[in-house]
Amino acid sequence: HSLSTMRSVINPAYRAARTAAARTRCPSSSSSFLPTSSAAASRVANNNSNNSVVDFRRFKSSLPLPEDDHEITESSTTSEPRLDNNTAPDISDFTSDPLKAGTPSPWAVFDAWGAGEGIIDPLSDDEEAMLSPEMVRIPIDDEDDGANLPNESDILAVYDKLLKRKSSVHFGYPYNLMYNHEELYEFMKYSINNLGDPFITSNYGVHSRQFECSVIDFFAKLWKMESDSYWGYVTTCGTEGNLHGILLARECHPDGILYSSRETHYSIFKAARYYRMDAKAIPTLPMGEIDYDALAAEISKNKDRPVIINVNIGTTVKGAVDNLDRILRILKTLDIPRERYHIHCDGALFAMMMPFVDWAPEVSFRKPIDSIAVSGHKMLGCPMPCGIALTRKEHVKKVEQRIDYLNSVDTTIMGSRNGQAALYLWYSLRKKGIAGIKRDVVHCMETAQYLRDKITEAGLTCRLNDLSSTVVLERPMDDKVIKRWQLACEEDIAHVVVMPNVTKPKIDKFVEELVECKNTFGRMQPKREDSPLKKLECSSWGGLAVAPVAATFHEDY
Repeated sequence: HSLSTMRSVINPAYRAARTAAARTRCPSSSSSFLPTSSAAASRVANNNSNNSVVDFRRFKSSLPLPEDDHEITESSTTSEPRLDNNTAPDISDFTSDPLKAGTPSPWAVFDAWGAGEGIIDPLSDDEEAMLSPEMVRIPIDDEDDGANLPNESDILAVYDKLLKRKSSVHFGYPYNLMYNHEELYEFMKYSINNLGDPFITSNYGVHSRQFECSVIDFFAKLWKMESDSYWGYVTTCGTEGNLHGILLARECHPDGILYSSRETHYSIFKAARYYRMDAKAIPTLPMGEIDYDALAAEISKNKDRPVIINVNIGTTVKGAVDNLDRILRILKTLDIPRERYHIHCDGALFAMMMPFVDWAPEVSFRKPIDSIAVSGHKMLGCPMPCGIALTRKEHVKKVEQRIDYLNSVDTTIMGSRNGQAALYLWYSLRKKGIAGIKRDVVHCMETAQYLRDKITEAGLTCRLNDLSSTVVLERPMDDKVIKRWQLACEEDIAHVVVMPNVTKPKIDKFVEELVECKNTFGRMQPKREDSPLKKLECSSWGGLAVAPVAATFHEDY
């Protein structure tokens, strides 16, 4: 291409994140499903599915592949496992099972513009060069003055087009791309830094503490905290909120054991490694909730040590919500006194949604929990990752240190903190209000049911947890479909997280492409007898579903 042509072109910058395959144990279940719709193509062997129909009774109320890979491979580790004599064979200490020490981190290209419109056309071949490494490189010496490079305005113009395209087909990650913060653009010229404690002003005057405290007050009321009993701050993301919550738990119970399910977000077990805590990865039920009997058994074996529990308010891959009340009953049954247990709730996405779901179980500080972490850029929508950490005030005193340099106290994970994030969260909450958030939540829940039904009608295996907008489906056989729609995958399943920017017309187009993929390449076979796809067979999900295709497993599975 000539330089004049290169100025009008772009190279897609999106790269999928890599993760290890998850291996979890699932109870086998004999069950029948809805009939599949068409024969698989030559790339799928043994594609014969069960055509009988059963109406199941409901018994109880991630990641894109690297572009060059076609198989998800297991990661390796040289770390020595930290085991103890009281651990059951199927309970992994967090260092002994790197494949399921938390689920993969969800991240993707993120931009608001184009999210609510129709699907933006792909970039042309000519447009695919402007963002190449050669075109965006930064000259570093006198001999290379960058005279032959496109100017920054041209590069940014085509980058904007890329983000519009990616936002218009954004299905696999829990980010609300429907927002408008134009009124705040003027404030981006300021270096707003909320360094130090949000409630104790430092000598640095360019901050947004008044807005940050207002955001914390809002969530304290949302989660039923009494006035003057709470402390919190605006974090950089949900992971930071988890790191802070687990740090407080460790400080309150230095010899405690951390219990969390195998389908927990990876940041919980990262915290355990950072803080050198003993932690146990508890098996999960097929829908993704923690196995309550296994949890009770492990706590019972270690009653001489305090109990630290992470409760998932929506797991990463399946959107499963651990039953807080049942966990509290377990603690009571085992005679664990309140001063001997600490509960952190990882509510990255759904803790923001659950208070607005009619007849949903209550997760609040009226119950004996100690901290909650939630992401701000997910349900609310924000152009930068952010979150909220909230805890009981007495806990934070254990990490508080006076810093003269700041004329404030150190209580947060980070030192300098993005004051823009607090301003954007405040603006979103004020503009939306309770009624606006409720509308978004209702849209997500109802549209997720629409997507589940459309995929099922198309003859593909698909499931949806009761308290979730995360639709889990069999992984498409064509990697191009995964990359186009930015689907989050785990082994032989994928998922779509229905957010306010996911609309029925986009769903119809997505399902149309799934059907085309199925007719061309066939359907995904379960990778093994207890693979994530096989777990979608379990009757505990309830309702009707299409059976996965039949598969013959090797002996090593």
